[in-house]
Order: sequence, then structure tokens, then C-alpha cells
Amino acid sequence: MLLLFSSGGGLLLAGCAAMPPRGEPPSAGGPPPGEGGPPPAPAGPKAPLPRETARVAKIPPAALPLPRYDKSGMRPVRVLLAGRRKDLSVEGEAVRAWNAAGNLVAEDGGAVTLSARGERIRWGGEKVFDSPLDIASPSGLQVGGKHLPGRVRVAAKQGQLHAVAFVPLEEYVAAVVSREASPSFHPEALSALAVAVRTYVLQAMEKPRHPAHDVESGVEDQVFEGTDNVPDVFRKAAEATRGEVLTFGGSLARTVYHSTCGGRTETAKDAWGTDVPYLRSLVCDDCLDSPVRKWQYRMTRKEGRRVALALGVRADEDLRLEIAGRSSTGRASRIRIASGGVSRETAAAAFRRAAGYAHVRSLKMEIVPVGNGWLFVGQGYGHGVGMCQWGANGMAKNGKGYREILARYYPGALLARGGP
Repeated sequence: MLLLFSSGGGLLLAGCAAMPPRGEPPSAGGPPPGEGGPPPAPAGPKAPLPRETARVAKIPPAALPLPRYDKSGMRPVRVLLAGRRKDLSVEGEAVRAWNAAGNLVAEDGGAVTLSARGERIRWGGEKVFDSPLDIASPSGLQVGGKHLPGRVRVAAKQGQLHAVAFVPLEEYVAAVVSREASPSFHPEALSALAVAVRTYVLQAMEKPRHPAHDVESGVEDQVFEGTDNVPDVFRKAAEATRGEVLTFGGSLARTVYHSTCGGRTETAKDAWGTDVPYLRSLVCDDCLDSPVRKWQYRMTRKEGRRVALALGVRADEDLRLEIAGRSSTGRASRIRIASGGVSRETAAAAFRRAAGYAHVRSLKMEIVPVGNGWLFVGQGYGHGVGMCQWGANGMAKNGKGYREILARYYPGALLARGGP
């Protein structure tokens, strides 16, 4: 998800938290990274639920104790930091590095620059070590200008550096909520988002997409930009729900979310081809305050040709763009690109990725030819599946608590406690 600002200074939220199933690459023409991939099919109960759990339907009232979810995954979250690079600046009061065998191999005060030398790492101007290196400082590190509280593992691959931060779970939750929501949101809406963020990352920790990391720091998963400058309102949301997660059928739920649904959320089946019982379409009239409930984008013919080429169609001046199919909620599912006698249909999600998420903000849209280009007229922001963040804020402003918000957007899911 990205935080964007409108021309009037208003905060726009392009909610993310969505990926293809863990361990599987996206299918050709399938959902773009960060904007919706199919959640895994919900698993059945691994064992009979406790009697007290069976008596609690959906989200329990605040007065009832929460059942336990035992696989809490309380180790640090392994976050792949954005951007592969040849050089990386690391700062700290005493920067130390250990090799894979656990031996201290280097120490520097203040700052040090790491650079990739093939499959090895140069420390400063002289020392070269085998990859990877674990780097830490007593008061945390500044890596690429971002503060990280724990250690960072740096690996060199084909002349580029990859950095993975090890972040305590609740610090990660607060930091992500601070990038996924506005500080003006109601505390109950922020609490609901904190539960969704925590559940999402814990599921990722159970089923890492890569042996070296659990999640990525950008829209591919949830936006993480370090743990400094996180306002208290977001830390309070994480603390108020500490350890709380959503489960379904004895497993962690796939708690995807988005900025604004535009009046109706999307089904997981229509978005990604996978039916998920708690990710069904529902009417949402609580996101009326969203600055992107309605939007427009003017695409020039030059930009249209660029998008068409990115999707495999070499376009001339006669380029035509039109919606060729819609989901059950009216969102575009297929886009037809035609030029020079060649016509091709592509997934609407792939078209949106090529055009840019900040331009084509949702697939709840129309495409209207105008002059030397097209006018995209749409509603909402994001893939539309799961929790509508502006809808959650509207519910909270109308007196609903975070448990009621979660129960609405993830119907049938059970709130449980997954940490100490």
C-alpha cells in the first residue's frame, strides 16, 4: 500500500496486504504484486476446537475471553527491505558484523558503506567477506535512512545487495499501521487494521514465500518503512490489540484489506479465482468520506500505447481499449486491447498494474474514449477484497468497535489471542 496525497492535500490510502498463495508464483496475466493475489484456500480444523471456542460465534463480545491460537510465531518478522542495490549505507553507534558461523568479523563506529562484489560483501574500503553478514548496533541501525530496531542480514547475489530486517512483531504492526492508515482515523478503525496487519504477517511467517524472508516491505505485502517516527496513535492501536489475530477453521485467516471499496467489496473468487468463505462481497455504505470514493484519470494515446506494449500489443494510432468482461460486483475482469487488426484480451488486474495503481485506482470503472485518449471513471481504491479501510473508519465514527468492524468484513472469522 502507498500513502498518497491529493492535489487538495488530502490523504489517500491505497490499501494492500494481498499476495499470491505462499510458495506459488503469480500465474501469467494474474493479479499484480501488492494489489491482490489469491489467498490460500482455508484449511479445515486440525483438531476439534475447545468447547469455549465452539460457543463463541464469529467475533466474541469484548466481555468474553478470547480463545488461544497456539502457533503465535513470536520470533522477529523477517522483512525484505525494498530495492536491490550495489551499495548500502549502514549507521549506528557501534556497527558490528558477524559471519554465517557466528564469528564477529568487523566493527565500525558511526557509519559504514557495504558494497557487493559478486557473491561477496565489501565492508568499507578494504575488507571483503563471504555472504551473508548479520549486522547490528546496540541502539538499532539506520539502513538506507530508515531506523531498524534489530539486526539486519545482508546478502550479496549477482553483484547486488539484499537486506532483510529482523523486526519485533508488535513494532512491525505499529509501523505498518502508520503507513497503511491516516492518523486522523478513529482509534477503533486503527485497532481493526492492527489485527488485520498482525494476522497477515503471522500467516506469512507460518508459510514464508522465501527461505530468507517472510514479507517484503512494499506493496507486495504491507508497507514497512522503519520503526521511527511512528505516532502514538498507531502504537496504541497495536498495544490495544496485542497478540490478537483472526482465525477461520482453526487456521489464521487471510486478512487482506484495501483503501476504499466504492460501495461494494469484491469476492476473493472474482478477484483471484479462489473462493474464500469469509472474503465475499458485501454492500458498504460507510466509506462515503473517502477522497477516492469517486475518481477520474485521463490517459493519453501515448500512454495507452506504452501500456499496450507492456502487455504484448504493439499499438498504432488506431489503438482501442475497452472492458471485455466484468465480475459479479461490476468490476472489470478483462480488458480488450486492439490495434492494427490485432486484438488481445488481458486480465484487468494486469492492465491496472501496467497503467499504474495511482492512475487506475480500482477496477470498478468505465473506459470512455475522449479526444486523443481515454477517460477512466471509477469508484474506490485498491483490489476491493476484505476490509475497506475507509468503511472501517466510517463504522467506527458511527459507534462501532473494532470487533464489530472485523466481524463485518471477515464474516465467520474468530478473534483469538496468538501471543503473550
